[in-house]
Amino acid sequence: MKKRILSLVTILAVTLAGCGGSGGGGASTGANSPKPNNNQTQTGTNPSAPADKGTIQLTFWHAMGGANEAVVKQVVQHYNDTAGKEQGIAITPVFQGSYQDLMKKVRAAVQAKDTKNLPDIVQVPASDTAYIKDVPSLVPAHVLIAKDSSFNIKDLEPNALASFSFKGEQMGVPFANSTILLYYNKKMFEEASLDPAQPPATIDELGQYALKLTKKNGDQVAQWGFSGTPDLWHMSSWIGMQGAGSYIGNNKNGREDTMTEIEFDSTGTMKQFLTEWKKAIDYGGIQTGTDANTTEEFAAGKLAMFLASTAALRGVLNAVGDKFEVGTAFLPRVQEGDQGGVAVGGSALYVMDRGDQAKIDAAWEYLKFSVSPETQLMWHTGTGYFPVNTKTYDLPQMKEHLDKNKLFQTAIDQLHASSPETQEPLVGVPTEFSRIMKEEILAYVLGRTELDTAVQNMAEASNKALQDYNKVNKK
Repeated sequence: MKKRILSLVTILAVTLAGCGGSGGGGASTGANSPKPNNNQTQTGTNPSAPADKGTIQLTFWHAMGGANEAVVKQVVQHYNDTAGKEQGIAITPVFQGSYQDLMKKVRAAVQAKDTKNLPDIVQVPASDTAYIKDVPSLVPAHVLIAKDSSFNIKDLEPNALASFSFKGEQMGVPFANSTILLYYNKKMFEEASLDPAQPPATIDELGQYALKLTKKNGDQVAQWGFSGTPDLWHMSSWIGMQGAGSYIGNNKNGREDTMTEIEFDSTGTMKQFLTEWKKAIDYGGIQTGTDANTTEEFAAGKLAMFLASTAALRGVLNAVGDKFEVGTAFLPRVQEGDQGGVAVGGSALYVMDRGDQAKIDAAWEYLKFSVSPETQLMWHTGTGYFPVNTKTYDLPQMKEHLDKNKLFQTAIDQLHASSPETQEPLVGVPTEFSRIMKEEILAYVLGRTELDTAVQNMAEASNKALQDYNKVNKK
């Protein structure tokens, strides 16, 4: 084990050097990710895989583009060269585009009952947990964990575990997990007479700061203070942070049992958010309702603040370079007293049953490796995703890394200040929920509808989408 850790540290140095010139993380949306190699989409190739015919060959579908794909390859390479070589296992990582692209391929294979064209290991985003847990070919993580006394699930972050569980049972193993952060330009703060050490703590402060940070040339905005349009990803945290029992839907966001009805209307949490959000918009410094590339605008000095995943950190720093100092902060609260924190995003790894028990067992070996303290050190430092294994913090290299890279600490502190109860909803229609929320929030803040009407419209449309899905899928 000591020899393996030393090897990992060596690989880590290469990884950090290799990530310097790549684009953004691309993990959440895939917008800046390179297109998949058409020659690798179905099976892929892995030049590092042993040629021995006795080696178990596994395919791993993932959605990590840009700088993060380089780290995926480094992790897999290290496994193939060390533990995999010892165990007679070789992994072939295959980039499948964005999460949406990847899940389209998974759904197509599942619908066609074509298990041969499913991967052995697949990375699935938190928003699709409700779908993947019901796939017949899935081998739930709790089944694999129950057979392996060497694996201590208590070493993993409870918030991350909760993201990929249903009725108290683990569906997937968290791997690339993140929280939502506020990114800001410290130089612009100073120019606007704002303290860079005191970023906005609430939505109301966000609006006030944004106004001070906005610059105009006549009627044209040359620099926005903040840019963003809330959707399900944002609302999972902005609803959940408002206190115990604050969920988007019933049955604790669909995690205790199947979600059958929206709750944000009856609890008043959506109304509270909309009230604060419109107030912030009305200050005049927030750009909303556009599809602006916020990372690009931020790096170009045209935007002072924006929200993005922890996983975007390495990409943001690469894009900014030495043009200015970047700051990271907790997601601003809806109200000052909110203590629920933020939902864990990102993805988990799942094992698929393709009719070969030896491959299932081999896939489990790789999943264990992927969440080991040493691997999570490598993954965190190379990408910005927080470590899912709490033992990673005991490693001297991790302590040294955080001492030198304070921005990475923000997401970790926010995670540990958040309740495991604050989670994305477990529903089969996350895309529909997101579209409905985005449209109705915009309609309200832009003056096209009244507050109560916006909440009612949002709830009714979400309930219909939810009930239609449950009916078709016999939930």
